[in-house]
Amino acid sequence: MSKTRYKNQKESNEAIAKAYIENDYTNSQNKLLLVSKANYGEKSSNVCYSSVDDKGMNFYEFNNNAERNLMLIERYEWADFSSVTIDHSVTKSVFTFVGHGENRDITIEGKGKEVEQVIRNHSSMEVNVVKRPVWTKVLGYRSQTTWKMFMASTVYTLILLFILHALLPAATHNFIMGLALLILFLSIIGLFIGLIKPKWVLPKFKIKTRKRVLFSYLYLILSCFFIAGVFSDGESTSTPASTQVSSSQNSVTVTSKKDGADSSEQKIEKNDSDKAVKEKKKQKAEEQAAKEEAKQKAEEQAAKEEAKQKAEEQAAKEEAKQKAEEQAAKEEVKQKAKEQAAKEEAKQKAEEQAAKEEAERKAKEQAAKEEAERNAQEQAAKEEAERNAQEQAAKEEAERKAQQQAASQQATTSSSTSSSGNYKPFENDPSDDQQSNMSCSGQIKGNKNSKIYHVPGGAYYDRTQDNIVWFCSEADAQAAGYRESQR
Repeated sequence: MSKTRYKNQKESNEAIAKAYIENDYTNSQNKLLLVSKANYGEKSSNVCYSSVDDKGMNFYEFNNNAERNLMLIERYEWADFSSVTIDHSVTKSVFTFVGHGENRDITIEGKGKEVEQVIRNHSSMEVNVVKRPVWTKVLGYRSQTTWKMFMASTVYTLILLFILHALLPAATHNFIMGLALLILFLSIIGLFIGLIKPKWVLPKFKIKTRKRVLFSYLYLILSCFFIAGVFSDGESTSTPASTQVSSSQNSVTVTSKKDGADSSEQKIEKNDSDKAVKEKKKQKAEEQAAKEEAKQKAEEQAAKEEAKQKAEEQAAKEEAKQKAEEQAAKEEVKQKAKEQAAKEEAKQKAEEQAAKEEAERKAKEQAAKEEAERNAQEQAAKEEAERNAQEQAAKEEAERKAQQQAASQQATTSSSTSSSGNYKPFENDPSDDQQSNMSCSGQIKGNKNSKIYHVPGGAYYDRTQDNIVWFCSEADAQAAGYRESQR
């Protein structure tokens, strides 16, 4: 399967998963915020996707062979957890949720920052982000395993050397190679010394062990080998040889000129000339090969620069895309913050209105209570006044009866006195004509103006209201000069 086909299939799977998740949220009251690929650990070994909404997270398992490609595994509610610890790396983020029950470890690929922002905006969980140096987030250094960091450092060094070889001028290559050979020699000596006394060759390290010495100096040795291999231009030594041949040719030519008469010497000169021609042709061929090699290197250099330029353009495009996504995320977060502020303001106004109504209701209840208390006090005062009036009336009645009793006793005494011939008629003050003022309990009512007296049962007995004179008996009235009423 080609890379293009694999990429298309991967994008197709993600598109299918996103379509299923959006369909699941169609009739849901929760608001879907983002969809991301996730690692569910021991819960599922298949490819998983997570959907993040304002109330929690859903986890789905993707299976191409099933009738329904995406199946819901589990859902987490933000309210079920009290805190979350987030460990961000370059390509993924590990979320450790802490709640009342079992803790949950979830790995989100690619969108860890966005999920963190959702948790901060839509939950009351305490968010703790693991702070570590940037180099610990690079591939190969996250696990802090020694052999993994050694391999990663070696690979990154080799890549860096190729980049430096392409950027640095050719005049510096010999110097760099010589320096690398010197460091290589010193590293070998340091390795042997460090295996005996680690602290002698690890002055800057806190942990000074033979294992640290072995990995550190092996890395230096391999790096020096790589430097020597990368910066070695592989130049042929044919040029000095051709120079030497040319010098020999010149010498032979000079000799042949001096001894031109000698035929044997001429023959030697001829042979040497043929040899020089051959060497010259060989030299030209080597120069041509060197030119072709230089041309090839130039083409390779141009290809490297073009690849580098394309990589920079791709990185710029990805950076622009990432910035656009970050800007959209910021705007969405800002909008959500405004909506949240509006909701909180409406909620606050509703609470203030409810508090105001509650205060009014309490004031009315208090007024009604005070009114009831005041009515009760007035009723009690009224009852107290009635009771005092009744007591006063009873007291007056008792005093009246006592006076009547005293008057009756006095009338009895006066009657007995009258019988004995010492009678003096009783006559009360007409301005105070109450019967209770009599000294006897007489029933004879006389009118001072008409001089007529009335007995109980008479027609004018009850009608006589003014200028009354009371008598204890008819004899007393007659003795006082009053006559009996005709009716």
